[in-house]
Amino acid sequence: MNIGHNQTASVPDQIALFPLSGVVLMPFAHIPLNVFEDRYINMVNDSFANGHFVGIVQPQIDAKDPVPEDAKLYQIGTLARIFSFFDPGEGAYQITLQGVMRFQITDTATSPRGYRTATVDYGPYVDDLAQSTEENGPERVQLVELMHNYLNSREIDVDWEAVDGASYAALVSSLIMTCPFSSSEKQALLEMTDDTECARMLIQLFHMSLSGETGNAVKH
Repeated sequence: MNIGHNQTASVPDQIALFPLSGVVLMPFAHIPLNVFEDRYINMVNDSFANGHFVGIVQPQIDAKDPVPEDAKLYQIGTLARIFSFFDPGEGAYQITLQGVMRFQITDTATSPRGYRTATVDYGPYVDDLAQSTEENGPERVQLVELMHNYLNSREIDVDWEAVDGASYAALVSSLIMTCPFSSSEKQALLEMTDDTECARMLIQLFHMSLSGETGNAVKH
């Protein structure tokens, strides 16, 4: 299976894992990270010989960074490529990750360099490789209206011109990653099979929050 720019980079079956609480990465989206722990400095260095790939995955129980080595992980995460890299020479790296496609963990181990690794299966998520540029999708108008009310209620500033110009898929991905949902809610959204399912769950979450309901909309 080939992925990436001009479909030239092969997907590794064994990847390094970077567990992060409350963080999910959607395909084609980007996240900036500061990397400072020795084991994850090693992970970044080692990734340069493995296509610049790492796997982003959440622990099942929220944990402050650094995530404990024995923390149980969700089985679904996202393969990411290091899109940009900067070493300011202060014992930490500044990187930006680009989401590639989701994976399912089939086995885990610990590298001699201190970070966790996994054998992964991409089979259920091959459709992630084709980014949709369609502007509209089911319930887009309702989704944007509820998003507007939800973010305004939390005094979160948004570039609404960018929202209006975003594709349906990009809009859904951005909401999943940036809205302050619980870790389990973000995980459930990550595991949805398509953008329409994600949009409908986002609408449900917005309705619950705006109506003052408490508790997660989903459970794992």
